[in-house]
Amino acid sequence: MSSLSSGYWVIGADPTLIHLLRRFAEQSGRVLRDQASVPDVGAVRLARPAALIFLSVEQLQAAQSLVDGLAAHDTPILVCASVTDVASARELGADACLVHPLTYAQFQAVLAAVRPLQPP
Repeated sequence: MSSLSSGYWVIGADPTLIHLLRRFAEQSGRVLRDQASVPDVGAVRLARPAALIFLSVEQLQAAQSLVDGLAAHDTPILVCASVTDVASARELGADACLVHPLTYAQFQAVLAAVRPLQPP
């Protein structure tokens, strides 16, 4: 199974932010999969999502057992954060941040930096 086969997993339950991320993903040829609750480490290792995108720093913090369990795994951890929360997000294990206000250009740049799209 390729690392892009199960898409990007969005973890959280903010319908407005999920809608925005889904639109950005569709425009860039990426697939998002909603995860209202934090998946377990085994499920992530088995599915090999392209990245995990947490909708807030608080959700990332609540999922520290997952983040710690993936430390040696190649699944990038992304988080939607304010400028003031970027340092905290990094300390919590985020590989990159999607900084509010989120733009399509920033979305593209961050995802391309952590997991470039492979040609079909």
